[in-house]
Amino acid sequence: MVVTKTAPSPKELVRSVLPARTHPETDRLVMESDAWIRRTTRPCFGDDAGMEKFLSGRIAELCCAMLPGMPYPVLRPICDLFQYIVVIDDAFGDAGRVGGSVHGSRRVVAQIMAAVTGWDEVPATAVPARDAADRLRPHLGEARWRRFVVDFEDMLDGFLIEVATRGADGLTDLASYAERRRVTVAMKWFLTVAELGHDRPLAEETATDPELRALREVVLDHLWLTNDLYSCAKERRDGEYISLIPLLQRLEDRSFKDCAAWIARRVGEQETLFLDRTAALSHGRLAEDPGLPGYLDNLAHTMSGPLRWSPGTRRYQVPGGPDAPR
Repeated sequence: MVVTKTAPSPKELVRSVLPARTHPETDRLVMESDAWIRRTTRPCFGDDAGMEKFLSGRIAELCCAMLPGMPYPVLRPICDLFQYIVVIDDAFGDAGRVGGSVHGSRRVVAQIMAAVTGWDEVPATAVPARDAADRLRPHLGEARWRRFVVDFEDMLDGFLIEVATRGADGLTDLASYAERRRVTVAMKWFLTVAELGHDRPLAEETATDPELRALREVVLDHLWLTNDLYSCAKERRDGEYISLIPLLQRLEDRSFKDCAAWIARRVGEQETLFLDRTAALSHGRLAEDPGLPGYLDNLAHTMSGPLRWSPGTRRYQVPGGPDAPR
């Protein structure tokens, strides 16, 4: 199977109809969160160059594009935690380090969960998780915090699935792959913190309503489809190729270009489904919750943010690709 090493051009493939903007204090948040990464996560990197390469991707900028209406005091720890999660995801994706061992990865997951829940002393690689979680927890309230912990652990379980199945072609259908990617895209926890809205949080009974749970699945599908569309060249370069594109090539004998176009169409379909469902929610029984408009806006930008950010980030650029710097 021949896989093209260039990323598909977003200008040719995706025509998003979702609202898109970034946080008014993006520059400040990126600067402060990057300084936090340098101060707290050095033990997670093999060397300083690796850390600087990570920071060149401007991950915090993505967070600001996904929650542009979130108050600064809340978004600050979210940016830090979001960046730390990507650091850990990258470490698990490196078969030459902890990602090469299922048992080693399980130990790291246990240490991170001990850090997030404040259970015990943790190693330097997990201290950033405790610091960010301790600053985020007061904003969530206890009921939302408990759901956050479950979602966070679910995310880490997804990382372990990817470590355990690296190089395996066990998935034989798109439905099974989609079910797995809703977990491994690692964003359920983010949709929970997004419930804080803009100035009014979502009520607990609204947050756990089946209609909103179904809407979150639409968002998760949009997120992993977008991620697979833009990250495939980077993952191929790094030897970590968990993506829908090679699965489509293997199952349906499609060309790389056809695969990318197919995914782009699915992204558009998820946007249409999302807009239809949010319109119904805005006029339905849940509309009485004053926190609903802010939450729906956060979800819309959580979807549009990666589409806005992915084409320009150095993280996904591969030399010779259509979006590489000239």
